[in-house]
Amino acid sequence: MVSIINNVVHGGPAFYIPAHISFGQYVVDKFRAVFDTEEGSKVAMINGETGQETTYRQLLQEIVNVGTGLKKLGVKRGDVVALCSENKLEYIAAALAVVCCGATITPLNIQYTKDEMTHVMKISKPNMLICSEAAMKLNYSTFKTVPSIKKIIQLDGEPTVAGVIPYRELLVATDVWAFEATEVQGWTDTAYILYSSGTTGLPKGVMLTHLNILYSAANFENGDKNNPIPDLKFLTIVPWYHAYGLMSTINYLIVRKQLVYLSGFNPKKYLNAIQEYKINVLVAVPPIVVFLAKSPLATQYDLSSVLVVLCGAAPLSVETINDAMKRLPTCLGIFQGYGMTETSLLATTDLDMEKSKPGSGGYPVPGLKAKVVDLDTGKKQGPRQSGEICLKGPLMMKGYAGNEAATREMIDSEGYLKTGDIGYYDEDGSFFVIDRLKELIKYKGYQVPPAEVESVLLEHPAVAESAVVGAPDEAAGELPTAFVVLKPGITATEKEIIDFAATRLSTAKRLHGGVIFIDAIPKNPSGKILRRVLRQKLKEKKKSKL
Repeated sequence: MVSIINNVVHGGPAFYIPAHISFGQYVVDKFRAVFDTEEGSKVAMINGETGQETTYRQLLQEIVNVGTGLKKLGVKRGDVVALCSENKLEYIAAALAVVCCGATITPLNIQYTKDEMTHVMKISKPNMLICSEAAMKLNYSTFKTVPSIKKIIQLDGEPTVAGVIPYRELLVATDVWAFEATEVQGWTDTAYILYSSGTTGLPKGVMLTHLNILYSAANFENGDKNNPIPDLKFLTIVPWYHAYGLMSTINYLIVRKQLVYLSGFNPKKYLNAIQEYKINVLVAVPPIVVFLAKSPLATQYDLSSVLVVLCGAAPLSVETINDAMKRLPTCLGIFQGYGMTETSLLATTDLDMEKSKPGSGGYPVPGLKAKVVDLDTGKKQGPRQSGEICLKGPLMMKGYAGNEAATREMIDSEGYLKTGDIGYYDEDGSFFVIDRLKELIKYKGYQVPPAEVESVLLEHPAVAESAVVGAPDEAAGELPTAFVVLKPGITATEKEIIDFAATRLSTAKRLHGGVIFIDAIPKNPSGKILRRVLRQKLKEKKKSKL
């Protein structure tokens, strides 16, 4: 149904979605439909590390029990609840219960540093925090400094601090048929605040409405209708504080897939989970696919159950796809999707095996329009003419929380969201991403804002100026690399600067690509760093080494 009209690629007729109800009520209704059936007793989620199994019936009961408990604590429409934890069953139940209360859920990276944690909570201003024991031990000293937080709930273990409410006290026995989610205005009320850096700068809070995430779920349901293979088992290690991890997990549960999940990537645990649970579908990011393609360890396990690999968060090369396919003897294909937090996950998909094109992000989702515009003139480009990819439709975010100026900067005069990615579409309307206009660095699927790293480097007493760009890397995608100008008469080594940054930044944002000392940072007349010039220097340096 994809068509190209006046150099705009149309994804076809929009999905019907029940925009009058909350996303929480939608999920409850989906799970109620099988609650008293044999399907309700099927396993929904398996903790791949502990073996804990949860059926769809148990999952729904947990959601409504927690939802009732949260309502009794006073959680209501308009509230913001932060969630900080590693992947675990209670995470999904708590997130959906919050949405059922009409409140907004905002997931936090458990590995954030104090400054990062403080920054994002200044954006979302949560009045309640739900977190794991591990998150409490790592971050309580920061949590207690956030004035908006009035209550803290601990998901597991005994409360580590006086006054913290144990999760078990939220579990109020509730009749699943009597439970009702709080009514919302689906097209305006915010269900999620997720963190993204857009095209530049420090992390921003992306507000996704109930309508946005209902539409995202409809896209997954539509894709499942075309699936010829029932009862697929999925494996995911994508963290649930990430839009890709949280939204894909919930959307797959809605279409009643069995999900095996891990709290992080451990090569042996990952491969063993595929072998033990006979996984059919891998929900992956590029480093995982590179690992499968390159690691000798992958040849020591039985991966013959894998039929499909779904890869997102960053582009994957055709070479890596081909190498990985050689290691997966029964795999039908490695499919990519393209999108960003601001597009409620997937904006284009490449799931049609007959129309799939290796290296492509696929075709616009039904109901979406996509165009490619010339970087200088803004003119709409035709097939195979590169420019900035721009998107429009019901998946586009409500805006950035508390930052109207940044929201305006992301939207063009025709109402399209400017992705900051450079690419093109072919004659069939299939999209290919070839470069990054935006400054954001993607390290192993994680977003690294250069400005944030640069501000840390400028705190070093020897650094006069700095500029950070991503060095291309097959395994990681891009490695954060710093160009540094030293102050006159002061010296510093590469190791000193790397170590200095490492104590102030979370793992993904550290200088994995190293430090390059330079006499001056290239800038345009208005003082903006010319990152393309620096990326070209990296390419030249790599060629000279070869």
